Amino acid sequence: MTGHAPSSKLAEQAACRVGLSFSASRKGAVASAIDGLMARRGIGDSRSFLDRLGLDDDLTDDVVAAITVGETHFFRGADQFRLIRQTILPELGRQSEGFPVRIWSIGCATGEEPYSLAILCDEEGLLDDVRITAADVSRRALATAKTAEYGEWSLRNTDSELRERYFTSREGRFRLNERLRRQVDFAHLNLGADELPAPERGLGDFDLILCRNVLVYLDASALRRIARQLLACLTDGGWLLTAPTDPPLWKYAPFETSITATGVVYRRMTAHPRTPKCSTSRIGSVQGPTRKPVAHVSATRACLADRRNTLGDNAVKAIARQIRSHFARGETCEAARLAAQAVESHPLSAELHFLQGLSYMARGETDAAAAALRRVVYLDGTLAAAQFFIGICIKDSAPQAALRSLSNALQFCLSRPPRERVALMSGVTAEDLAKRARREIGKIRRRPGSEHL
Repeated sequence: MTGHAPSSKLAEQAACRVGLSFSASRKGAVASAIDGLMARRGIGDSRSFLDRLGLDDDLTDDVVAAITVGETHFFRGADQFRLIRQTILPELGRQSEGFPVRIWSIGCATGEEPYSLAILCDEEGLLDDVRITAADVSRRALATAKTAEYGEWSLRNTDSELRERYFTSREGRFRLNERLRRQVDFAHLNLGADELPAPERGLGDFDLILCRNVLVYLDASALRRIARQLLACLTDGGWLLTAPTDPPLWKYAPFETSITATGVVYRRMTAHPRTPKCSTSRIGSVQGPTRKPVAHVSATRACLADRRNTLGDNAVKAIARQIRSHFARGETCEAARLAAQAVESHPLSAELHFLQGLSYMARGETDAAAAALRRVVYLDGTLAAAQFFIGICIKDSAPQAALRSLSNALQFCLSRPPRERVALMSGVTAEDLAKRARREIGKIRRRPGSEHL
């Protein structure tokens, strides 16, 4: 092909043109998809292909589909929806007198997430006092979302009672009730390129933003800008939820940060009381228990992060060396005690949570160990060591989930140079950990009754 760049380079250029990026482990798959797309469209050279991106909506949507993983379904991330139901909505309800609660679903794909939010709000009696906005980079996905019609696969985690209450079934398709569909507005947005807030488009002043499984497709320079933009899009006291696999934002903007059982939760510091703006509707109180986030990090501390990063990093490294020294001498109780103190003082250190997880494993407390290691993944989804040990901890209690964690560790290791050292595991290379992960996966698959895994 005339002017045709090497496949991987062209794939990276195409991703950059649409404001996205992709991990090294997906480089081959994306490059192959781009080559196939050019062949189907009869585009003979890379210059023409790149020039058409942004001008040809269908071609742009095809590139977005090639780069991203289009996995979505209703109530995806059940733990986060419980957090919204039990903690976030009750608090927003108490603070919302005089104006509606505003929720934003970024990267909404074909609409399952914002419509799940609409169902949740209706279940809590709040639907009439909530306004939901949804946005995505794919115009094709938005067109599908607006139809609010889905197949069985999209509803696989939705119980039968909700299906009967909120959907009309016909010939294997499920159409969402019109009353809920009207509560969601859709907008096209390229988070990697568009400027935010955009009040002229109604994109700002949100009480809750869900930006899940989106940030993973953005490079570090874009993340730095977007973190501050998302903070600016939140009203005082507003919440931001990302996915456990998304990169952390706390180091880029002065969020108030908490680590919960569902991952990292961000808030905008409340500077002053909110005042009503345009509505006189009132949200009724919500009954039921609430759960407070743990491992709280104040916004004031976050604001000082840049100034204290070096000191903080040095302190964490020193504490980690002490904990590892206790492990090396067989002093597991002392290591556990120091690790517990350390994560209280440095709750955003992935290494210290990792060491606490190892201390729990040393005492046979696998559930507590898995919880600590999941916090590691929430803070840094690229740490294969944490994924590997999660798999080890839960291989007996949850073999299918263990296979996912071990496979994640394996895939990450295969994407790295074989002799590269694995972070957090002294002396272990990517090749070494890949072999260990394969061995553990094989053990699980050889168990009697594991044929369905």
